[in-house]
Amino acid sequence: MLARTLCSLLILLSSFSSVAALNDKKQYLNNIEDSLQGIQESQQKTQDSMHYVRTMDGSQYVPEPKSRNDKPAYSYFSLESYDIYSSQGGKRMVQATITNNSGGGVSLKPSQIKAYFGNDQYVSPSRIEQDGSFAQGETKSVILYFGETSESILGLLTRSY
Repeated sequence: MLARTLCSLLILLSSFSSVAALNDKKQYLNNIEDSLQGIQESQQKTQDSMHYVRTMDGSQYVPEPKSRNDKPAYSYFSLESYDIYSSQGGKRMVQATITNNSGGGVSLKPSQIKAYFGNDQYVSPSRIEQDGSFAQGETKSVILYFGETSESILGLLTRSY
């Protein structure tokens, strides 16, 4: 009887140690998975981080589009200067200082400004962030988003009346 009890106790202890070892392995694998996920998140942040590329004066030469469809719409806005930003993942953005040479209460529209890209294409921003409308003669900073592309932004242009 004593041998049977000791045998049962031995089997019980070995199953507890097997479960403990299995839990240790699962915890170890979970730690590895968490580390890998952290690395992936870090890589994604690096891909999405915007990095300064260069500052350009608004009067610098940008090739004029040949096609009428590539030209920005006429406006009373003029470019003073702009900073070009890019991410490793291909996101393109510009922070531009723009002056309204018209009456008050107007906003810059995507059709009124174009970016000239390295592949000789002219693209309007997909989105513009501006703090309200412009007053007459007001100069503001606006952010222009151009989405994702492998081509670099070489310059911006507007077209005055």
